[in-house]
Amino acid sequence: MELWREVLNCVESVRAYLRSSSVSYDVVGQNPFGDVSKGFDVEAERIAEKCLAQVLGEVAFLGEETGLRVSGTPKWIAVIDPVDGSTNFTYDIPWASISLAIAPYRESARVRDVTLAVVAEVFRNVTYIYRGGSVEVLGAKRCGRRAQPAPIVLGYFDNECSHKPILKYTSSNARKLAIRSLGSAALDIVYVGLGNAEAFIDSRAKLRNVDVVAAIRIATALGAKAVDCSNGFRDALDIEVCEERRVSCLAVAYSDEQFNRVLSALQ
Repeated sequence: MELWREVLNCVESVRAYLRSSSVSYDVVGQNPFGDVSKGFDVEAERIAEKCLAQVLGEVAFLGEETGLRVSGTPKWIAVIDPVDGSTNFTYDIPWASISLAIAPYRESARVRDVTLAVVAEVFRNVTYIYRGGSVEVLGAKRCGRRAQPAPIVLGYFDNECSHKPILKYTSSNARKLAIRSLGSAALDIVYVGLGNAEAFIDSRAKLRNVDVVAAIRIATALGAKAVDCSNGFRDALDIEVCEERRVSCLAVAYSDEQFNRVLSALQ
């Protein structure tokens, strides 16, 4: 069996667990980023890591629940967010995903080095896969990229400062835009790549690289533009994947037209 299919089977094992009756919603501690960890977060990551270790052999892990773990001489780094959209998942709001990215291991590895990326919807049998420089969509009625993006901005804000760039972006647009905060950044970013929304903006300083690495690889391969605006502007493909890192500001746009307006809104 091809390696990517074996990795995909690992993701399917996580999805099967999350849909099972054995899921635990109990709070069991905090993750390395200081967020609450629930039983299903920890168990989903354990299932993924156990399976990936069998498939990939010597592999380092950067996980939302356990942080960075390196042993031996790893060939690969696997970046895992087992449940992106934990609050939605807890309350049966059907917008959550499993996010996994794999790159050859080296300390300087970046998003652009990712060779396989998977974002899998938890509540639907829809999976987005980056491999070999292109993107496949499994299980969706619509698999291609829209010729024109939907008039929707996806984003998050918790104060006036993080709300401002979203409002600035929408006010600069000639057409009326809807604003939505859905609860899974990975799915949001992939949807921008597909053209189901035209932009994603989050400047709350709450995202982590584990949340977005796979999604950025998929979206940019579809043709989207992504910027890490945490400290100035840099290509989001240069976000590190071999260390725990907050992404204080991230924006993704469908194409150059929307990207230029996003950059203006963030200034």
